[in-house]
Amino acid sequence: MMRSMFAGVSGLRNHQIRMDVIGNNIANVNTVGYKTSRVTFQDALSQTLKGATAPQNNRGGINPQQVGLGVMLSSIDVLHTAGNLQTTGVNTDLALQGNGFFIVGDGSQNYYTRAGNFSMDTSGRLAYSNGLQLQGWGVRSDGSLDTTLKGITLPINSTIAPRATTELNYNVIFDASLNGTLSYAPMTVGTAPNTAEMTIKLTPTGVTNQWGYEVITDGTIIGNGTGTITLNSDGTVNTITGGGNFQITPPSGGPNINITVPLSGGPNTFSDGTVSITGDFNAPSFMSNVEVFDSLGTSHKLTTTFTKVDNTTWTWVTTEDGVSPVGTGPLVFDTQGNLTSSTGGPITFTPPGAEQVQITPNFLESKQYDGESSVAWSQNGYKMGYLDSFKIDSAGKIIGVFTNGLTKDIAQVAVATFANPGGLEKMGETMFQVSSNSGEAQINPSGVGGSGKITPGTLEMSNVDLSQEFTDMIVTQRGFQANSRIITTSDEMLQELVNLKR
Repeated sequence: MMRSMFAGVSGLRNHQIRMDVIGNNIANVNTVGYKTSRVTFQDALSQTLKGATAPQNNRGGINPQQVGLGVMLSSIDVLHTAGNLQTTGVNTDLALQGNGFFIVGDGSQNYYTRAGNFSMDTSGRLAYSNGLQLQGWGVRSDGSLDTTLKGITLPINSTIAPRATTELNYNVIFDASLNGTLSYAPMTVGTAPNTAEMTIKLTPTGVTNQWGYEVITDGTIIGNGTGTITLNSDGTVNTITGGGNFQITPPSGGPNINITVPLSGGPNTFSDGTVSITGDFNAPSFMSNVEVFDSLGTSHKLTTTFTKVDNTTWTWVTTEDGVSPVGTGPLVFDTQGNLTSSTGGPITFTPPGAEQVQITPNFLESKQYDGESSVAWSQNGYKMGYLDSFKIDSAGKIIGVFTNGLTKDIAQVAVATFANPGGLEKMGETMFQVSSNSGEAQINPSGVGGSGKITPGTLEMSNVDLSQEFTDMIVTQRGFQANSRIITTSDEMLQELVNLKR
């Protein structure tokens, strides 16, 4: 009876411990990064009343006779299963999808946690809720990682020095069908008072810089006043075909005015020696504006005009802030639209107070096709920039975003893994520390060595399962009640034994 009473007491004691663990789990159901614990029991050493005997002769063997002495605590295990992820939108909130742990420390001691609710203090340090600093690696000026593990501090007042543009890359689609424009205003021919109004109607033929012309007076097309005009890209006459001599009867009723179709001409002008016909020719061209920078970070606008010379050749002329040309050259294409020759340049100008800007233009990606012209470009210069904000990617890289549009790697979050995470020792505040059975921390970037990817703007919530905890609580309560009944029953039996003496 005394054995049963002691067994009941051990049951009460250990079920109370289990209830303590369950209560702690339920209390932390909303604790960020909390890992639930469970209790397992094992039976205590049994008292042997009679040992086992082996079979001999015609008698069989006898099993041992043992009485258990109660229950004892086997383990309190921490279950490192993943909790649900909750999106917060806060860029310093981090969650790990894997077996890793964030590292936090004070410079002398590191701790490990799954809670990623970090924030930035006034010094730019990324700190845990208790003030311990998030650990990681800094980035050297050449972009390589500093392999020394230390607290992450963001350079909140950092700047990026300006860089002068030295390379300008164009990706241009040249419209092979692009044609120039040619226009004439109505003109007066003849000698006063014997004059007439004459108009030349121009219609593109579909051939580059070629127009059909019709001479019109009083709304009537003159019989011999038709033909074609082909111009060079600079507006000079290449050829004039068709037409012939014709007469215009003036409204005054005077003598007819004799007109000869011009057979020669200079820029924008056709003449037969008697009548000069002046028009406006706009060569087939289009423009593109590019922003570049000098050594002080000052912005300059380059305007490049692309002009069609013939079916396979274009020229480019670049001006700086509307000033005289600072670069020019030809571009030659083959019949497949591929660039075969690109010469000219560099683009050179000297801004006030700054170093001379010398830019090498690159047109190697350009093509000539029958389609609308378009220009895409890139350049390698920029103005000075201040750190404006930062973001964290899935690899744990902390990327600074500067006011000049550039981004720069600032630091990288370190992640620790353990051979036996269940062996970590709880330290409170949802932190763990290394124990003799956890193994040493293996520190890697996110996504390496099973550490898991980082999800920014997200927190891992507690992995406590309330339904399981309430079930365990009921079972624990019944176990406690049953063990208490063992004690009361054993006590009643002892009381009866004592009463036999009376």
